[in-house]
Order: sequence, then C-alpha cells, then structure tokens
Amino acid sequence: MKMSFGKSRDLNGQASAVVTPKAYPKKTVDSRATVCEIGRSKTVLLDLQKNPDHLFINRFEIIKNSFQDQKPALVLKPWFDGKKFRREGLRVALKGHGVVIRFIRFPKMKPEDLSSSLKYEAEQYIPFELNDVVMDFAVIEESIKTEDGEKMEIMLAVIKRQQLEPTLEIFRNIECQLSVVDVDVLTAMAALEYFHPEDFAGHVGILDLGTEISSLGIVREGKPRFVRGISYGSYDLQKRLKTRSNLSEDTIRHFFERNTIPTPEAEAAITESLGGLVGDLRLSFDYYHDQVPTAKPIEKLYLCGGAAQPFVLKTLAEGLQMPVCCMNVMKKVQCAPEVNAEQFQMALPLLPVALGLGIREE
Repeated sequence: MKMSFGKSRDLNGQASAVVTPKAYPKKTVDSRATVCEIGRSKTVLLDLQKNPDHLFINRFEIIKNSFQDQKPALVLKPWFDGKKFRREGLRVALKGHGVVIRFIRFPKMKPEDLSSSLKYEAEQYIPFELNDVVMDFAVIEESIKTEDGEKMEIMLAVIKRQQLEPTLEIFRNIECQLSVVDVDVLTAMAALEYFHPEDFAGHVGILDLGTEISSLGIVREGKPRFVRGISYGSYDLQKRLKTRSNLSEDTIRHFFERNTIPTPEAEAAITESLGGLVGDLRLSFDYYHDQVPTAKPIEKLYLCGGAAQPFVLKTLAEGLQMPVCCMNVMKKVQCAPEVNAEQFQMALPLLPVALGLGIREE
C-alpha cells in the first residue's frame, strides 16, 4: 500500500520532489539511499544500502544546531560539496503543526472515484484551506460493515505548503535533488516493521520525541491506526532541568547525549516535566480507544528521539503503566569502517526515523 504526493503536484518548480507518506505493508528494494533528517538541534545524514538481511551504513554524520546557529543550507553545503554524500535522490522527513494525518471512513468505491471525491470532501477533515496544502491518501481497510452500509477506511496525509516549501528551498540552494519527502511518524513505523515485525503485527504505540513537537502513532495488526501531534519535546525537559536544578547547560546536554545518570535533583525535575507528557499520552490513548472500543489495550510504547534515555524510558513506563523501550536497530545494521562507531552508538535513539526513511520504497 503506497501513498505518493507525485511529481505532478505543484511544488514550486521542484519537480523532482516527491512527498510520500508511506502506508503499510511496504515493499522495499535493495538500493542505496541518502537520508537527511533535519531537526531543530541536530541533523542526521545517512548513506545506507539495504541488503537482504541487514542495512549497511556507508556514511553517517550528526550535525549539531543546524537551525539555531545559522541557515540549514549553509550547514549542509560542505557535506555535499565535498562529495561525502550524494546530491541526487535525497530523502527527508517532516513533522510539525503543518503536518496532519486523519483516519476517515468513506462509502466503498473505486480508487479513481475516491481520489476525485477527496478533492471535494477533504477540507472538512483538515484545519487548512485545500489550496494551501499537498495531500494524498491510502486505503487502510478495503471493507468495513457499518449500520450505514459498506465503508472503507482511509488514511489522509496532508502537509501545509508553508511548511513544505522551506525544506524544498534548503535543498534547491545547495543544488540537491529530493526524491522523497515523508512524514516522521510514518517512517518510524516503517522502521518498527523492519526491526520488530512481531510488534508491528501486534498492537503498539510509537512516539517520536522531538525538540518542541512530538508525534504519536499507533499500529494495530500491521497497519497505522492513529496519529497525533503533541506539543511537548526535549526542550521542555531541558527547560525544567534549568529552572529546578543547579545543572549547567553543558551538564544537561551531556546527560541526554552521553546517557549520564541524573542526580536525584535532576531525576525529580525530569519526572515532574514528564508528568505533562504522560497526561497527554493517556488522553491520546483514551481517545483512540473511544474510537475503537473493541481494541485490546496497547501492549507497549516505542520511544525514539534524542531524549530516549533509560531514566526517561523508566519514568514513562511507570507513568503509563506499560513497557516503554527503544528499537533494537543494531540487530539488523552493519557499519563501514569509516563510520565513527562511538558517535553512531550514541545516536541510536535518533535513528529510527532516518532508517525507516532509508528503507522505504520510492
């Protein structure tokens, strides 16, 4: 099942760009891909090859403070000018308030009729004008029996042009060609399917904990069932640590980057900050179950992002009363000798979105 905002869409001259929130199950091909995941505090660059039983990382870099210190294009340019990474076929992922995913039911119809119908009906499901977005859809369930007749469940993915265009402009400025623009939580789901297929076929949540905005997704029986953005991120954790402890910014950063054991004072501040996230997650799970009252409880939550450290995992697990863990990506990843093994190991919590983006089909 595939969703593609294809080349025919108006992307302001960026004819090579494809916005593709992938649905599931996915078919992947053995191919090389270059991934650039731009975050507010860090950017991940990956050159990887998908082999039959593992991913091989040819090149890997973490670039810090890409948004905070200077323009992203200026930060990225040297990595492509030096030919360390290829300029063609780049893949990127987006998140934020301008990215919306909805699950809706339509009367059962042919794909071509559904596409035409969505052009007129989609606006009632999204908070934007249709002229201001690019969008696509995938059929999650072909047939659902309801009191109103036979329906089909659709996943509608929408990206606001105002959020998409700056990303396209970054790569135009450094003369790079995009092949895929995806949605972060969907690529994280792709990584979950690849690294933990048994859980992907079950009933689990996945939370991409960003700097300011996080994305929650729920997978049931091998298909996405729920997606929601949450206005909480690692910045909230760091802000609480600064105000409630005597720790310096370097010490706080070291805790998240090097997995340093927090002091009791820092533990209390982190637990207090995560209380708000736990509340948002509980409300999200309750809302999801209200929509699907027959669904069994969610079995576990996977966490990815720079703040996915052991104490954070432990605190969320206690608050949610369910297992919370990171993906074990290393069981299917090998690295070239040129890759900095220590840097790669430290970046593991950041990698599910980038790896999921790298393995998906264009």
